[in-house]
Amino acid sequence: MEVVEANKIKSELAKAGISVNDIYDLVNIDKPYPTAIPVLLNLLQEGIEHIGIKEGIVRALAVKEAIGKASPVLIAEYNRTPKDKTLLRWAIGNTIYTTITENDVQSILPIVQDKTNGISRQMFVAALGKVKSEKAENVLINLLDDEEVTPHALEVLGRMKSSKAREKITMLTNHPKALIRKEALKALKKVS
Repeated sequence: MEVVEANKIKSELAKAGISVNDIYDLVNIDKPYPTAIPVLLNLLQEGIEHIGIKEGIVRALAVKEAIGKASPVLIAEYNRTPKDKTLLRWAIGNTIYTTITENDVQSILPIVQDKTNGISRQMFVAALGKVKSEKAENVLINLLDDEEVTPHALEVLGRMKSSKAREKITMLTNHPKALIRKEALKALKKVS
């Protein structure tokens, strides 16, 4: 299956004028590849099975050329991916961090609020800081009580200069976990 899917990717990308030996050649390339974006999105939607190849496609979509195009497909892929595939789900969030637009916020909020998604939510939380949204800000404040994503929520709320979060952030400066205390202190400087 892996060889078949790898050859399909090579073939489909070649039709778009892009020559690669495997999907990770794109992940590691320095020049833009806008013609690859629709090909990669189609391949993801067609249901690539091999987890390593799928992750390669996801990582190859973490480029500015995919902004406004990739997020709906990536979010659908995240929701389809079994919860025990934490690394793939985290990689999808990492790519969303690059591709997020204001239109994606509504689809991301349920992901970050569902504790059963575990640490795979971390980069989705971080991504919310890249868009202006009062709804996202309120969700991030609530996530300060969720230790799996608290450091990420603190960082984002600090970047947002969220005065609404100041009281809760101040309380977290006395948290038992050093990382949370450290992020709370950094965030507090930004919101004060």
